[in-house]
Parts: sequence; C-alpha cells; structure tokens
Amino acid sequence: MVISGIASIFLNAGDTIIGTILICAGFTFLIAGTSRHRRYGDGPESDERSKKIGAYGLSYAWLTGLFFMFALFWLDYLGMLKLSTQNALLASILILSLSAGIFQMYLFRKGDVD
Repeated sequence: MVISGIASIFLNAGDTIIGTILICAGFTFLIAGTSRHRRYGDGPESDERSKKIGAYGLSYAWLTGLFFMFALFWLDYLGMLKLSTQNALLASILILSLSAGIFQMYLFRKGDVD
C-alpha cells in the first residue's frame, strides 16, 4: 500500500491526495501489524475470554449510546438543547466509539465478565 501510494504520487503529478491516503493507510497497517506481532508473537491474538470481553464492551457501549440518544431526544423535545443534525450525529458517534473503548479497557483490566 505504501509502494502504491508512492507510485501514485509520482504518476499523478498534480493530485497527491490519493497517494497520501494510501501511504498513511499503509504505514498504519504496518505499525499495527508490527505491534501485534511484538505483543502476541506467534501465539493466538484472541481467545474466548477476549472475544467475550469485546462483545460485552460493545453491548454496554450500544446501551450507553441508546441512553445518550434518548436524552438528546428529550432535551430537544423540551427545548432545553437545540443541536443541528450534524452535531447530534457527531456527538452520538463520539459517545458510541469512546464508550466502546472505555468499556473494553475496563473489562480487560477487570479480567473477566461476570
């Protein structure tokens, strides 16, 4: 991906956006693959416990997002908070993605899901 990005920049002299995106994505994959290999070695990257924690973290995040959107609806309905559609969607996306990471981090630190 990095090589195709470099080739794209040299072949398309005027447009470098696609080449830059390919180079950034290639380096991201390279760094992620290297760090995972260092972390797990030749062993499995995930087991049943980690898959279970991941699933629970995502379901807790989904529930958090549902409550957040429910609160947004009532705040808008009661006239207490007026957000544009774009801002409401952005806030929902941020809450869903951040809560997923936080719940999974908490559950991994805790060790298991009861």
